[in-house]
Amino acid sequence: MSLELNLRFPDPGHVIARLDEDGEQDESETLPFRGPLAEKDQEKLRWYLEIYAAHYTAEEDDVTAQEIAAQLPEWGTALLEAVLGNDWKARRLFDRFLERTEPGRLLTVNSDHPAVLAQPWELLHDPSGTYLFHEQPRISIRRRLSKAGGGRKPLKVTPKERLRLLFVVSRPEKAGFIDPRADAQAVLDALDEKAPGRVTVEFLRPPTLQNLVDRLENPDLPPVDILHFDGHGVFDADGRLADKANKTALPAGLTGVMKQIGAVGNQGYLLFEDAEGNEALISAEILGDMQNSR
Repeated sequence: MSLELNLRFPDPGHVIARLDEDGEQDESETLPFRGPLAEKDQEKLRWYLEIYAAHYTAEEDDVTAQEIAAQLPEWGTALLEAVLGNDWKARRLFDRFLERTEPGRLLTVNSDHPAVLAQPWELLHDPSGTYLFHEQPRISIRRRLSKAGGGRKPLKVTPKERLRLLFVVSRPEKAGFIDPRADAQAVLDALDEKAPGRVTVEFLRPPTLQNLVDRLENPDLPPVDILHFDGHGVFDADGRLADKANKTALPAGLTGVMKQIGAVGNQGYLLFEDAEGNEALISAEILGDMQNSR
């Protein structure tokens, strides 16, 4: 069993640190939490990862990128401090987590709140050391939806000699440029290296939600084992995108589901394409309903 440090957020303003160690659990009190990155800092990070890293830039962009890169350890340290605060118990749990050096250590951010999940947890940085993902052996960092384990039991998994991977590469107009080949090529290269001949790759064209539902429900085509979305996401903190999201055309038969759920603030959307190649804002609730309620 791997060693896990679980950061559970019962709401966006509080966190509980729990260490799962040798079959036993030890946790802190409920601590206050406030994301340390200002909106302008998050925008800088988005530019650095999505724009600067994706296509040709001018010399002045290189200077800006170097300035942002220099801030990454500072942001990662501030995020760790925001979680641990001055609580001795939480800090001791973190120290015990780092002191154990066996492979497979895992840090889980457990929350249902987009404002928490949107924080750059991969940047977590120990001020007396390095980024957590640079530790040796490696520490894996993952996000987990608190309610993801409820509902129906998952389908029984049957081992297969060959899996089918469905790529949804979405590049709507006016969404900003991301090289459509970069992510897919990296995945294909990794599959060729780690699992040659074990995965069949398929691309969804056009990358609309209607087309995705039709493909997944088509009994005449091979079933999809892995769904990989490659595209933009947006986080709507204050509800400014709600009107646009509510006007998104949905697959036939469920046109009322958006009104039933109600697009509101403090949630994220994946940017699929609509029939004309424009942005189609799809929330997690909508995506889930499209795949399970038809």
